[in-house]
Amino acid sequence: MTENNILSRQNTLWMQGVSALLIMLMHFVMQLENYLRFFNIFDSVAVAVFLFISGFGINESHKINGINNFWKKRFLRVIIPCWTIFLFQLPFVEHFNSVQLLKNLTFYASDLWFVDYIIRWYLVYWISRRFFTKNTKYILFVFGIYNVFQQQLYSEQAFSFFCGYLASEYVGKLNKLNKKHVLKYTFLSVIYGIIFLLIKEIPTIQQIKGSILFNVILLNIKLPLAMSIIAAPFLFPLLKKIGIFNKLGKISYELYIVHYNFMPAITGIISIFIYSAYSIIISVIFRRINQLLSKKSYFIYSLTGILYIGICYTLMCKYSMRVTEHYGYICIGYALVLALGLLFFATKEEEEKKINKYLPYLFAATTTVLVIGLLIVQYHFDPLTNKVDRWSALAYPIQNLFNGQFPYSAKTHLGGNASPFPIWLVFHIPFYLLQNVGLSEIFTCMIFIYSIKLLSGYKAAIKATLLLFLSINLWYEVAVRSDLISNFFLLAAFINILQVYQINFKQHPWILSVCVGLWLSTRLSVAFPLFILFFPYYIKLKVKKQILIPLLIVGVFAMTFLPLILWDAKELFGAENNPFSLQFRQGSPIATIFLVTITLTMSLTWKGSYQFQVLYSVIILLLIPIISYGYSMYIYGNWTDIFNSNYDITYIDAAIPFAITILSLPKLKG
Repeated sequence: MTENNILSRQNTLWMQGVSALLIMLMHFVMQLENYLRFFNIFDSVAVAVFLFISGFGINESHKINGINNFWKKRFLRVIIPCWTIFLFQLPFVEHFNSVQLLKNLTFYASDLWFVDYIIRWYLVYWISRRFFTKNTKYILFVFGIYNVFQQQLYSEQAFSFFCGYLASEYVGKLNKLNKKHVLKYTFLSVIYGIIFLLIKEIPTIQQIKGSILFNVILLNIKLPLAMSIIAAPFLFPLLKKIGIFNKLGKISYELYIVHYNFMPAITGIISIFIYSAYSIIISVIFRRINQLLSKKSYFIYSLTGILYIGICYTLMCKYSMRVTEHYGYICIGYALVLALGLLFFATKEEEEKKINKYLPYLFAATTTVLVIGLLIVQYHFDPLTNKVDRWSALAYPIQNLFNGQFPYSAKTHLGGNASPFPIWLVFHIPFYLLQNVGLSEIFTCMIFIYSIKLLSGYKAAIKATLLLFLSINLWYEVAVRSDLISNFFLLAAFINILQVYQINFKQHPWILSVCVGLWLSTRLSVAFPLFILFFPYYIKLKVKKQILIPLLIVGVFAMTFLPLILWDAKELFGAENNPFSLQFRQGSPIATIFLVTITLTMSLTWKGSYQFQVLYSVIILLLIPIISYGYSMYIYGNWTDIFNSNYDITYIDAAIPFAITILSLPKLKG
């Protein structure tokens, strides 16, 4: 299709840009007091253009690609971006509603009715093309009739998508129309729409608002008037010289799902300009991420990037909302900085060879700056004033050990009980002797960075260092001297080193089984990434080994507790808050079964791809607190407590090392 045709790519892009701008501005204007109700027409006309182009575009795509990868494209282009917006909006929801969140994620009466509606049209189109190809036109027409009897927003747009589909089916005939014919038909269409617009304003007709008849009248207004926008770039080519519309057309979907978040913030004309600018800037960056998401070679990288931003963004929301009512600006700005950093790394993957010789020096400089910064932050805060007692849950049991007292009888500086397992206590003895167990975070951070260097060189290690520098989660963990992230820095480094030297469970089942037993004696949640990594090899072993290996793992794990059992078994197991009960306290049988099922599925589907294996580790480590806390909030009905002290959402920090592993190595092959 040439650029001279009425529905050329350049023309439809212009239409989308104009429509997106109209929808955003009208939605903002509607938030003002005493706004003119007449402006509503511009919003609904623009929506009609969107639906028309969607119907046209999806059928044009079908002519080239058929039905192949239909839902994959919709999932990547429409669903994931919308889910991202819904989830990133949660910290700003005044009254959290789990039912509404479920509706948003399933696109059933979600906050974005247009997305719900277009997905329904996609579904009907796919069904008709997949099973009733010859009757597609009739099925879409019948679905249009069905929509006439739905809510007003659906009813007044009942045939917009269908007409776009028809335009694609008869595009050859449309392309033969000259400007004179197009101008005539457009003029008649607009006159037709205006007539029904005037009919709608008759007082008698206004009294039947909400009825089927009223909706039919609206149906005869929106799309006919939309023809003026659809025909405009063809009739007046100079309009396409206004570059802003073409640029907005490229981000039209992102602009639609982004701008609605700012609608409650509109207070006047100036705020409309401010939040329009915010919406456009965010949409440009968001569009670029979505483009990467659609590329096969960057899918894992971009999906992990969204998760990484989400982890950092969540923690920023939790603590910034405690110090300022303007936390929204801080959190959104922070998320944009992270997104720009990830886009920079993605586009600058290939560096000129002439700078490679400087990479070791740059690596040394960045890691040195990071270490110095972390040390300054850690020693700036008095640990005894921390409201987090993970450091004292290590230091005080070790102190007891050196004093000849049972380690788990020690209380933390906040009066809590110690939960770290024996191997993790032993690991921290050198740092205790240095009078700061919190140094383990910095030490394990450097080990992790070095594992990235071994895995893919200095450039990847520099990326990892910068991503760690950008992560508020690391700075928080170091400031409060929490050992959580240390555990997973070390685990991620261990898995990276196995990848470097190609050590797998099939070749070394016994030594790795011993390692698993020792790892379990640091923190039980490490079992999930290890299971994903080793289980595919385990099931290929002979039956005898399959029986002996679990026994060996359990035996090694038990042996680490043997000295403590012999010392004081009653104190170890009998105390109400013993280390086992503390590590299991957030779980439930249902949540555990669900997590085990997901982990088993993941372990059987990564199929030798290192990127997928690490991505699965990111996801499962996020799901552990999400499912556990979600179940608890469902039982107690305290959904709004997620950002207060009742729930320690810093458990999501465990996924950071694995996410950064992927983000440092966007082109790593399995």
